[in-house]
Amino acid sequence: MKVAYIGLGSMGGDQARQIAKSEHDLTVFDVFEVAREKFRDLATVADSTEAAVADAEIVQVCVRDMQQVEDVLFNAGNVAAAAPPGTLIILHSTIDVDSVQSLAARLAEQGLKLADAPVTRTAPDAQGRFVLTMFGGDAESFERAQPVLQTFSTGVLHVGECGAAMALKIANNMMTWTQLVIGDLVYQMAAEHGINWDHVKAVTKANGNLTPVTEAFLGGSRSNRENLSAEQWEFVVSQAGIGEKDLALAIDACGQGGIDTRMMQVARELLRGAMTGEQAG
Repeated sequence: MKVAYIGLGSMGGDQARQIAKSEHDLTVFDVFEVAREKFRDLATVADSTEAAVADAEIVQVCVRDMQQVEDVLFNAGNVAAAAPPGTLIILHSTIDVDSVQSLAARLAEQGLKLADAPVTRTAPDAQGRFVLTMFGGDAESFERAQPVLQTFSTGVLHVGECGAAMALKIANNMMTWTQLVIGDLVYQMAAEHGINWDHVKAVTKANGNLTPVTEAFLGGSRSNRENLSAEQWEFVVSQAGIGEKDLALAIDACGQGGIDTRMMQVARELLRGAMTGEQAG
């Protein structure tokens, strides 16, 4: 199958590497040359989005936010104009549900089909697959996507029609980032009372309160800020921005349904300080 992958960041790059190990004919593109260079010996590296998708059967997009999605699909990248009619576009980026459905309608006018397929990391399996993929789209799209999704997914969950998977991803991320903020408050409170972090970890792991993500953060970049390299610090700051975006999406999604958003609002206000020690701008 001819596959184009657009966006080779920390998540997209790992997914594309798994596809490159398979029998699929993979072409990749990223706006950053350093990201493209990592794939010179793994896949066909295009010099533009249009070139990457010109003969693709499936196009996967994994960029940071809605503005970048818009750029890739309709503006600078212009997938909508360059992809062959009938191409299935699989969106891995986390954006709001209404935008997913609007994008699907706009792409349909170009003879293209959109499915949302956000992912969440899992323990890797023996083949190197490392995420659970949530899929929103019709049954035909789900079947078409399976051969590619299976290259990097430990599991694929067909959630419902287009947009449903994105709603689930936003709910999942709401829990992740809120737990991380709470974990940071626990870390601070314990330290204030002279409690060793290893003791906190032993208790909260034993009763199931400590999630793997929060444990990795508190025992890693949170407790070792002064020793982080410039590259590691840049990653932490970038993740703080993603967390703020994800919580904004959660606030919007909950607000539309009349669900109380106060906890997410506070979590968003505290997240940057929790991750970096800096306050949100």
